[in-house]
Amino acid sequence: MRLLLLVTSVVMFSNSYGQQSFGIINEIEKSNPEKGNITITHDATINDLLNRYYLQNASTPGMQGFRIRIYFDLGQQSRQQSEEVMNEFMEIYPGMAIYRTFDSPYYKVSVGDFRTRDEAFKRLKQLAKDYPKAFIVPERINFPRLD
Repeated sequence: MRLLLLVTSVVMFSNSYGQQSFGIINEIEKSNPEKGNITITHDATINDLLNRYYLQNASTPGMQGFRIRIYFDLGQQSRQQSEEVMNEFMEIYPGMAIYRTFDSPYYKVSVGDFRTRDEAFKRLKQLAKDYPKAFIVPERINFPRLD
């Protein structure tokens, strides 16, 4: 019953995407003379759902993950202090991703792009000697390298 309600609510948006198929279904149905052809028969609302999913993901780059917040403050000197913290961090830990954001009235400095909390926690233990007040925060991260 829930699936039916979800599909019904999505049908309202189906006309904006047309019937063009993106992603996995389109790739599977591509003709390949060496391997044969595959045809997938499904309801048009499946294409609409998949298209919405692809477009939504394309509009918000990255993925949900974790970062380590090494600075978080407000006040008249917080902008300058956040820059100093960034510069200091880049000297001590070159090559590690660092991000400074302003979320009124707070300046925040976060580091890393971790897919899991465990990855972030391992790095947090390394950073604790230089940044004892650092903590893990869930954030939208850039896709990390898969080494």
